[in-house]
Amino acid sequence: MSSSENERKLVKVLFNQNTWWFTQNVPKTLSKPFRRRDFYFLQDKIIEKEILAIIGPRQVGKTTLLYQLIEHLIKYKKIDPKRVLYLSFDYPYLTTITDTPINDILEIYSTQILREPLQNLKDRVYIFFDEVCKLGTWSSALKGWYDLKYKMKFIVSDSSSSDVLKGSSESLVGRINPYIMLSMKFIDVINYYENNKKIASLLNKINWDLRDGFVDSIKRSDPNIFYEQIKIAYITLAPYEDNFKIHLQKYFLKDGYPELLDIEDLRTCTEKFGNYLSLTLYKDIMKIFNIRDPKTLDELITLLADSTTQRINIDSLSKTLLIKRDTLIKYLNYLESAFMISRLEFYAKSRASRIRKQKKIYLNNTGLRNALIGNLNEDLLSNNVELGKIAEMLVFDHSKRLKFCIEPGFEPKLYYWRTTRGDEVDIIMELFKKPIPIESKYSKNIRKSDLKGIYKFLNSQKKTFGIVITKDKLDLEENIIYIPLWMFLIMC
Repeated sequence: MSSSENERKLVKVLFNQNTWWFTQNVPKTLSKPFRRRDFYFLQDKIIEKEILAIIGPRQVGKTTLLYQLIEHLIKYKKIDPKRVLYLSFDYPYLTTITDTPINDILEIYSTQILREPLQNLKDRVYIFFDEVCKLGTWSSALKGWYDLKYKMKFIVSDSSSSDVLKGSSESLVGRINPYIMLSMKFIDVINYYENNKKIASLLNKINWDLRDGFVDSIKRSDPNIFYEQIKIAYITLAPYEDNFKIHLQKYFLKDGYPELLDIEDLRTCTEKFGNYLSLTLYKDIMKIFNIRDPKTLDELITLLADSTTQRINIDSLSKTLLIKRDTLIKYLNYLESAFMISRLEFYAKSRASRIRKQKKIYLNNTGLRNALIGNLNEDLLSNNVELGKIAEMLVFDHSKRLKFCIEPGFEPKLYYWRTTRGDEVDIIMELFKKPIPIESKYSKNIRKSDLKGIYKFLNSQKKTFGIVITKDKLDLEENIIYIPLWMFLIMC
């Protein structure tokens, strides 16, 4: 560090961001009372030795979750507040003070806060670094500290999966445990609005029971097991069904961004999504990847919003945008790394066959999609075509989360399937090496002719069954389970 003045500035930054060192409590404005399911999963992860990396798009509540974990350590694990350090690197002032923020901060923390050499720590300290990838040298710096094997647990967060993956593959391989945090799942949104411990406990049990039934059915190649569990869950939840469907309508419109849950005015929500898009495009993508053509990226995300749930033709799209094919592919990669879109490959055993086929595209957030195409209004709820697309987006999003819960991995893969005649299955989820076709049909009237794709897929596979997500229908016909959307989302 170059001067005592810079050291004093860093000390001030630390005290400003760690008020619990002298109040003994995390401010309630920072650690909000509602706990989403991610919190309960991660509270157990903070005792493991590996670096915990919480990755996800902007405004999904990563920082709030960090504060909640800090409160959990101080209030319930009885950790000395001074043994918990938090620092946000989304703070340009830091880089004007020091060229090596992590090392200098830990030095000051050791000598002036803990007053204990880090190499001689008797009890563990917990280091929370928010938006860590704002520092280009973060991964090598953390590798150095981690390899010293001091009693230090690092928890980091960022909004770019590519930056974290790059760091974990280059410097932190075997040392980091990435966790993806997205906008709130439907079950979290229900719990938020209901604010009822009895309902939360009931939903938690049903969530696990349905997953267990689903897994048993897959392993035993018997859809009856899962179907019987669905019937039990339906009867149990029947008194709450109408309320859950009301929450589902809100979820159709604006998805599960925590900041928007209490905002009823949809025009305000549209403005918020506009701000979110600008921050993500200009701060997280254009700046990081040095993109000099913001207009094209804006046009691309709008086109993708309009064509969500469809296959995309790279050559045609590049001509429309007047950019090179390779440039378009790079832009799609950037959008995916910022959790704005997902791409599905064609389901085939051959990797070559998967690559040759067109990819299917999904915008990851229904609210953002609605705002981009001017559909974030109540009229959407009476537009069956648009509701069908929104329902499929939610089915895809929650299927991906379900896949992660059953077979954890940093990037859970889903696929689509299509015959040469155009009969398609929306989603293929592969679990225990068995493909499960999932078709979204958010309609009251579903004919067998609407399901040609799933029937043809099942005829080509052995020892599996299909799932059709419906508006209200609950049934088992042949080897296809029909399940209402709201129940499927609760399971995931």
